[in-house]
Amino acid sequence: MTGESVTRQIMDNVPGWMQVTFYAAALAGCGIAVLAFIARISRHRRGRESPARPRSALGSATAVVAYLTFHRELRRDPYAGAAHLMTFYGFLILFIGTCLVFLEHSTPLHFFYGWCYVISSLVIDLGGVAFLAGLAMFAWRRASNGSHRILSAWWVGSLTVLLGLIGLTGFTLEAARIAIDMPEHERWSVVGYALATALRTVGIGDDVAARLHRVLWAAHAVLCVAFFVLLPWRFFGHMVYGAASWATRSGKPISALRAPSGPPGSTAWRDLTVRDLLHADACTTCGRCNEMCPAETAGKPLHPREIILGLRVGTAREDRDLSSLIPDEAIWACTTCGACNEACPVGIDVYDKIVDLRRGRVETGVVPPAAQAVFESQAREDNPFGKPGAERMNWAAGLSVAEAKPDEPIELLYWVGCAGSFDPDGRSVTRAMIRILDHLDVHYRLLGRRECCTGDPARRMGEEGLFQQQARAVIDLLRAHSVERVLTHCPHCFNVFRNEYPQLGCTVQVEHHSQFLLRQVAEGRLTLDGGDAGAVTLHDPCYLGRGNGVTDSPRDVLRSLAGIDHREMPRHGRASFCCGAGGGSSWLDTPGAVRVENLRAAEAQGTGASTIATACPFCKSTLTAGCQSIERGAPIVKDLAELVVAAEGLSST
Repeated sequence: MTGESVTRQIMDNVPGWMQVTFYAAALAGCGIAVLAFIARISRHRRGRESPARPRSALGSATAVVAYLTFHRELRRDPYAGAAHLMTFYGFLILFIGTCLVFLEHSTPLHFFYGWCYVISSLVIDLGGVAFLAGLAMFAWRRASNGSHRILSAWWVGSLTVLLGLIGLTGFTLEAARIAIDMPEHERWSVVGYALATALRTVGIGDDVAARLHRVLWAAHAVLCVAFFVLLPWRFFGHMVYGAASWATRSGKPISALRAPSGPPGSTAWRDLTVRDLLHADACTTCGRCNEMCPAETAGKPLHPREIILGLRVGTAREDRDLSSLIPDEAIWACTTCGACNEACPVGIDVYDKIVDLRRGRVETGVVPPAAQAVFESQAREDNPFGKPGAERMNWAAGLSVAEAKPDEPIELLYWVGCAGSFDPDGRSVTRAMIRILDHLDVHYRLLGRRECCTGDPARRMGEEGLFQQQARAVIDLLRAHSVERVLTHCPHCFNVFRNEYPQLGCTVQVEHHSQFLLRQVAEGRLTLDGGDAGAVTLHDPCYLGRGNGVTDSPRDVLRSLAGIDHREMPRHGRASFCCGAGGGSSWLDTPGAVRVENLRAAEAQGTGASTIATACPFCKSTLTAGCQSIERGAPIVKDLAELVVAAEGLSST
């Protein structure tokens, strides 16, 4: 078995002219692919400058290697993950096998014999089986419509067809080669030998097998060259662009909206950043973003994948306005929940691009009347609710609150926010927090009527200039009072303080009230042993859980409640389903087949819980409305602060 006779004569049955033709065509095909990639990358670099990457080149390379090795992101869909694993590793094994054959045939190295040959033959055949099995799984899902999210475009399925033909011709030409003289050691090529045996069984002799081998070799060679040439094209290119996209991820929290790198907004492809243009080519069309999108689930006109594919089409025509490719009703239906970003297996920031398209619409004066009304209210009254600014402290009626004097240094600022000041559901949260702060004898201060909107709604709806104006007003207040720490019950305010004001040079320590409450429980200052919480399910606010990774503290506070029967919804934590309020949707209210909050309320009811706990005033408001759509046995909606007040026996009225 270890002798040099246990091998094969590479290219033995292939005429020299065919070999020369193949090598020339393969070299030309690779050259065409390289030139096409260079041209595409050069086009990417004509976009706006992207924010600096948080990783070094070594860090990016390590991230890509880990990404490709373990397929963790892809395996979040078990079926697609298994199919991709088999296809990827099968292809890798076949590629390595091809390289071994090339080295043996075209270099002075001589190693492809004996145990090396037979073990390689076995591994390569098994790799080929895995390769074809993975492709068959993809083909089955596409043919059987096993997933509604699959894009039916022919150019997507063509990659599976081409790779499948390469794999099949590889096995059949191996079978024809073995069938010429049926050497005993080729039994280790388990698939090829079995097929060769079948060929001999049907009466194919040595000469016919030799001719068949040459025909199949030529067909296999043509298919391989075609693969090289098509590699930069459309869906084929995701194999390269997807890895590049993962390597250049921003590393920011999902809810941290990037600042414009130039004049705000995108109306043409030149307004997109380098990373945006890369993402447009990296999209695998898998549809996971569509499947996770609450707007699409509710039957609204937003399909996140089609946003990215629309940008891809836009890059092909310099004179094409993006608004002609991406309809207005789609971008205004987005709740900015970030589920698309979380779901994307190649790290595309979808919702950032939607907001940038909104910015472009705002700059051209094309906005829905509801958005315009919000902008006017924010500019005139410093809140998006259309309420007089003089009513900002009406929530405090009957309470003794600690307002800061002008320029008084503040160690702990309790930031109430617009929802906590003007929305009835938000006001009850604010009052509960005041009861808790007083009960704990916490030294805090409010800004009272001088508090103004953080600018979050304006920025999410694309009015970047208004956001900058309001943000700088807030930052001036923080600096005037030398604020050390900010406490807020609103995840949207929390996100802006934590992630977006640093873009403007203001860094302040900020704590969400779920984190604050948990700290009080851990220190023994809140015992929460009064009352009986009963069956409670937690709704994770998008801007808190998925957006900033804060998923444990709300649950730990809940678990501290007396008599708690905590029941998780199927979608929770970072995979939570949106309440439907974010991104200005509280005011825009794009119609769909069903309301997002009704879907979430029904999911919560399905747990059998009598109470939905949340940690966001917007979530509380929309879920309360959603529960009103339930005819019988609707749960009530309470903020964590209200549940804590009840457990401590405090009055929040």
